[in-house]
Amino acid sequence: GKVLPAEEVVAGLLGWREQLAELLAGLSSAAFERLLRRILRESGINELDLSAHGDVLEGLGSMGGGFVSMRVCFRCVRSSRLVSTPEIEDFRRAVSLGRANKGLLMTTGSFTQEAEREAGRAMPEVDLIDGEQLMDKLKELSLGVETEPVVVEQVVVDSDWFAGI
Repeated sequence: GKVLPAEEVVAGLLGWREQLAELLAGLSSAAFERLLRRILRESGINELDLSAHGDVLEGLGSMGGGFVSMRVCFRCVRSSRLVSTPEIEDFRRAVSLGRANKGLLMTTGSFTQEAEREAGRAMPEVDLIDGEQLMDKLKELSLGVETEPVVVEQVVVDSDWFAGI
């Protein structure tokens, strides 16, 4: 295989998140909606009813089947800003109004610590997925993100060997 300088290897190992974040931010609204539908479908949410309002996508779906299934209400905020507590409270009301068993609030940004506490405070339950977790999910599902093994060669000079010559 080809030998890359160490700096390039490190940049490749660490820089994928920044590259992916830029790509996600640059997607058209329609493309981002298609991506979100695919993520949700491949995560086991089906019978998806999704609508877009600016940078917010929301809807209802169901998980499971057979004997047990649950209604999931979800919202995805496409923004680099912090999602705060009032937005968690607003979403929890939407989950209740949608008669869902669970809420899934996603963002390409992140949540305030207070928002994270609020999500676990009351029923119905609200799971949070931030931008980092969203990128991890794309990697896990191999949606536009592939992993390749990297072999690193370390050269060790044996001074004892040279002393024995």
